[in-house]
Amino acid sequence: MKHIGVAAMELLQRLKESIAWLGGALAALTAICYATGYYAFHAHLTMLGLGRVVDFKHEDMLLEGARFFFAVTAHLLQMLLALGAGGVSVLVVLALLGEIGPLARSGRRAREWLIRRRAALAAARPALKGTLLLTALVVLLIAHTDRFFYPLLALGRIDSLLFRSGAQATADCRALIPVAGSGLPPDVAASLLMQGERCNVFLLAEFRRLLDGYLVLLMAVGASFSFSTAIRPEMLARACRLVLAAYAMVYTLLLPVAFGILVRAAVYPLASLEFKDGALASGNLMTRNDKNLLLWLPADRKAVWYPSETIARLQVTGQANLFLVPEGGAK
Repeated sequence: MKHIGVAAMELLQRLKESIAWLGGALAALTAICYATGYYAFHAHLTMLGLGRVVDFKHEDMLLEGARFFFAVTAHLLQMLLALGAGGVSVLVVLALLGEIGPLARSGRRAREWLIRRRAALAAARPALKGTLLLTALVVLLIAHTDRFFYPLLALGRIDSLLFRSGAQATADCRALIPVAGSGLPPDVAASLLMQGERCNVFLLAEFRRLLDGYLVLLMAVGASFSFSTAIRPEMLARACRLVLAAYAMVYTLLLPVAFGILVRAAVYPLASLEFKDGALASGNLMTRNDKNLLLWLPADRKAVWYPSETIARLQVTGQANLFLVPEGGAK
């Protein structure tokens, strides 16, 4: 009986530790989702021009952060599966070719020559391998910043689209995208956003392209830790890892901003208000609290706070994009 009591106490202690760990993990996940949702929501409202007007709700922040992680995880898993399938296909082809006698002998001779050549270079120039590796990392980092980081950073310059005039509907969204260049410039992304729901596939493609760059960056960070022993001196290897880690952190913080601008659609409920004095108003319901209600009036191109105490009836009739109607006509 004594042994049974000791086992029960140990089991209870482990259960308590597991519950404490699970509670801490859930709290950390909630905090991360909230912070991510805040960045995404704030970027979305700043893009609209209402960043300092609309109040953030806690549940909206959590939901937006969850949507962000779902979209990122789904795309990264898709890319990893595609890369894995491609790698397996290459290995299968190489294995089949290795079964052919002449090709197998040629492959063995090529591997032996490469091993001898690498050993000779390592003996003659011990620092050459580390220098070439560091040079390749620097070149790849420069190319990555030009193709992915600067377009991602430039998205933060998109703001106050609701108050811009002169948005013209286009029948071909692709005509707005430049043929040359990497990524969507801010003016092109703004033009696509102002087309409403018609061009969202190109905006989503840009976000996925930025996620591809994030996957490449994560692979480079992992490779920097694997190949750090080849870079000498050790201080230089540590500096390389530190730069890549800091760059990956900044890139990570900017991804929710891109999600809030490119992915989150500017779709809000359509509401009709009837006031106690008999007046009427209709527009997009942006937010509501216990005291006020914020309504975007597309005809007047302005957002107005209405006190809740003055409203006699509120009717929601559907949802609509803040920019252009699906048919392409301006509101």
